Amino acid sequence: MKEGDLIRFEYEGWSEGTLFDTTDESLAKKNDIHDERKSYTPLLVLVGEGRLVQGLETDLKKAKVGEKREIAIAPVDGYGERDTKLMQTESLQKIRRLNPDAQLFQGAEIEIEGKHGRLVNIFASRVRIDYNHYLAGKELTFKYKVSSKISKEEDKISSLFKLNYPVDEEVNVSVKKNSATIVLPERCKFDAVWFQAKYRVVSALRKYAKIKDVK
Repeated sequence: MKEGDLIRFEYEGWSEGTLFDTTDESLAKKNDIHDERKSYTPLLVLVGEGRLVQGLETDLKKAKVGEKREIAIAPVDGYGERDTKLMQTESLQKIRRLNPDAQLFQGAEIEIEGKHGRLVNIFASRVRIDYNHYLAGKELTFKYKVSSKISKEEDKISSLFKLNYPVDEEVNVSVKKNSATIVLPERCKFDAVWFQAKYRVVSALRKYAKIKDVK
């Protein structure tokens, strides 16, 4: 694989013997991490775009379609080392004011002023919150396989569209020379998210699909 390749890949991520993520639904159920809201299908990835942890991004460039690979990733190439500065103490009164519906117990996930954290301790009037990623400081192991590489021009454009504006329905694409015409899903007429996503879509098509004009 090389930077700019669009691929679909299957994977399972482990840390300290515990499965934390996978595209395999049966494996997720077996390890009690199944999420009804998640679609367990091969993940669509643009190699080199930076949406994966660095260690996995780097190893993907060595992979071949259909090849099963396994890689151990140190924290520096994963979610980073734990930062003690990201452990903060807040007043219980403030937490309840900002999150009136939050369930406050040790281990609960919580949003405070745009930051995502976990409650690690609750005192009489104070709480200790860890804003580190829950996998920070841990070695990760990924077992994965590149299922396919998307090469057909129309499929590549459709995939780039969905990567920047996720939709379940099929995206109708036609290409003529350096021009692509995309029939937008009906939801785009009413979805405020689309008005921001369309700029990312056009930028990605020009950069990775070498499309000059987008209609």
